[in-house]
Amino acid sequence: MTIHVAGHQMDVGDSLSTFIQTELRSLLEKYVGETHESQVHLSKDHHEFVTDLAVHVSKNLVVHSKGRDSDAYKSFGDALTKLEKRVKKYRSRLRDRQRHNDAIGAEASYFVVNHEAEDSGADTPVIIAEMTHDIHHLTVSEAVMKLDLADAPVVMFRNAANDVLNVVYRRKDGNVGWIDPKKIA
Repeated sequence: MTIHVAGHQMDVGDSLSTFIQTELRSLLEKYVGETHESQVHLSKDHHEFVTDLAVHVSKNLVVHSKGRDSDAYKSFGDALTKLEKRVKKYRSRLRDRQRHNDAIGAEASYFVVNHEAEDSGADTPVIIAEMTHDIHHLTVSEAVMKLDLADAPVVMFRNAANDVLNVVYRRKDGNVGWIDPKKIA
């Protein structure tokens, strides 16, 4: 298991780096087992430390969490607590390696829209391309798990039950929404 600890415009000392690696390794061994790699990124935002954790549980599944505090150790502790809550919820599914490694899907791309050709009002947001994502064959419950673990606002997937593109998303009320379009005959 590889754990990368880095700081953005700050030096992460040996003591903090060792503390992060020890705590993260013990949590992952307890709940997940072997992981591909983990990345811990610390930065300073005004008077707070921000810790971003990304744990690559398998090739197709990443668990994210973020913590903030005025102390770097407490910032990491906050992120680790959030990571632990997410991992505990899906512990048995995360240990099932075969479930994640069989996911094969098409690649989806984001496009940059020429905002000048569209409505150019002052309240029109600019659409920015971010990255490409694979669209995997998942059950609805697996897609919800991926949404929770990645702390993502939306997950697009090919429904394993009917092979149709579906979307799960986090609603404003905290619940999960599911879009399952009807197949056109």
